[in-house]
Amino acid sequence: MSEETTEKPKYVGYGYHGGGRKKGSGTGRKYKTFSFSCSPEEYEQIKQRIEESGLKPSHFFVKKCLE
Repeated sequence: MSEETTEKPKYVGYGYHGGGRKKGSGTGRKYKTFSFSCSPEEYEQIKQRIEESGLKPSHFFVKKCLE
């Protein structure tokens, strides 16, 4: 008996085995994340200030950090 060996074609594309596009690829934008810890009371105060500002939480923190 003869065994026929055929090679499978190598898959090339997005989303194969966790590959895929990286965040911000093609847009030229690069983003960073950060976190902080606070008490539940401080959290409620921060949450209230964000709601009053009308900004998204990320925009609120960036604005406050850059003032």
